Amino acid sequence: MTRPLLVLMLLLTFVIPTQAVLAADLGFVDMQKVLEESKLGKRLQEQLRTEFEPRGQEMAREENEIRELQKTLERDGALMSADQVGKKEAEIKTRIDAFQEKAKGIQQELLKAQQEKSREIIAPARDSIKAIANKKKLGMVVEPGMTGLLYLDQGLDITADVIKHLDANTD
Repeated sequence: MTRPLLVLMLLLTFVIPTQAVLAADLGFVDMQKVLEESKLGKRLQEQLRTEFEPRGQEMAREENEIRELQKTLERDGALMSADQVGKKEAEIKTRIDAFQEKAKGIQQELLKAQQEKSREIIAPARDSIKAIANKKKLGMVVEPGMTGLLYLDQGLDITADVIKHLDANTD
């Protein structure tokens, strides 16, 4: 472990518990749940699905066609000449390479689109978290997946309130 990282971990070990003790109260938000269950999150997920599902179906068809070519070669390969087998294998390899290249491009596009959509919900979600934290007089709101958090009382969960607030304040 590098020295700066070790120092940071030690500081966090002392700062986070101190902040939790100093805070009037503590709450937590499951951001994944906010992304999945809020109206805005569902709308953004649907936009991604609409944009990328047809490409996924096209890729599935291409994959099935390649598998069929491979099965045909396995089945009929013994009846073919070595030259014919070589040509079929080259054709299959070319299609596999093209498939993998296309899949890689789509995967990169999807990742970029997911990041952009995530940014669209983060700001309104933060506003909702802040509003709920102020309303409940919380001194700190954390996310359960934070490194180092081993236990959180479920009574501190404000996720449902955040989703409700977010839904009420976004279209």
